[in-house]
Amino acid sequence: MSATTAVFQQSKRMRFLWLAVPLLLTPILLAQSAWPPETRPRQGMEFMGFAFVIICVAGRCWASLYIGGRKNRELITTGPYKYTRNPLYFFSSLGLAGIGLTFGSLAIAAFYFLFGYLVFAYVSARESIALDGLFGDAYREYCHEVPAFFPRLRRSARDVAHQSPMTFNPVALKRTAIDSSCFLLAIPGSELIESLQSARLLKPMLHLF
Repeated sequence: MSATTAVFQQSKRMRFLWLAVPLLLTPILLAQSAWPPETRPRQGMEFMGFAFVIICVAGRCWASLYIGGRKNRELITTGPYKYTRNPLYFFSSLGLAGIGLTFGSLAIAAFYFLFGYLVFAYVSARESIALDGLFGDAYREYCHEVPAFFPRLRRSARDVAHQSPMTFNPVALKRTAIDSSCFLLAIPGSELIESLQSARLLKPMLHLF
């Protein structure tokens, strides 16, 4: 298997994520927020969840403007990639946490974020091996300066010296926007599940903070 093939096996990742859907749905179907809907903590968490989801979608689209059409051909180190080597994974994990917050539960948000972090950490570690083979010393220097997951907020002299423009790739941007739409579905989904629980059509087994 070539390095290129080993790095980005998108279809396999998507199949795995679809298989993980039942696992992610279980907490929100079997549990209910311990905070009543009218309380300030619940409303604050829901607002924060919506904000995380929007940031997730915007961040993923931002990353696609730099990586779209250039993935595996160039070493992208600008835009969101100057803060984290895996902005798509970071924003996706943030979106997962946002989904948990829209359901009014810190516990579910933490579980979702941890799930995303562990899955994407495994995937990015495998990708890193192949990227090292593709880009060599340049990639190793990049790894030394930029963290793999959690963004680094400070800027280095290298950030100013190495600037590359955004590349508008409508196909890549459209694909990213469609993929990100599943996060937006959590907003009406949380309202639907809350309505079903209020109508006693869905009976939660746990009450989580």
